[in-house]
Amino acid sequence: MRIRRAMRKKPLRRPVKKARFKRRRLMEQKKRLISVGITEEQLVHMNVQQIRAALREHAA
Repeated sequence: MRIRRAMRKKPLRRPVKKARFKRRRLMEQKKRLISVGITEEQLVHMNVQQIRAALREHAA
């Protein structure tokens, strides 16, 4: 079997993760938590994992 052109080029077409999008997602998540009732002072002391856990907790 031959390797088709699309399969050879697949890794080259894969999108690269960018820090800008990560910062934007984190900012949107923080805004959601503020609207739920968590203060900005509490958010300053939270890391990314804690922010995501809080979102899951308050989404239910």
